[in-house]
Amino acid sequence: MNQKAPLIIIHVSNPDAFAGKGSIIVLEFTDEDAVLKVARKIALETGRSVTVRGEDMRVISSIPAVSIH
Repeated sequence: MNQKAPLIIIHVSNPDAFAGKGSIIVLEFTDEDAVLKVARKIALETGRSVTVRGEDMRVISSIPAVSIH
C-alpha cells in the first residue's frame, strides 16, 4: 500500500500585498516539526505573520509578525 504523507502548508501574509508591493509565499512540507521551525524562522526574518495549515486547510499554528528593529 502506497500512502502519501499529508501536506502541511506555510502561508506568509503580507499586509502590503494589497497595495501592489507585496507577494504571497506558499511552501508545502510533510514533516510538521520541520515546518514549524521554518515558519518561525520566516516570521523572525521577515517580520510577517505566518500561518501553518494542514492539507485540509485546518490551522495548525499561527505565528504573529515579529517587530524588526
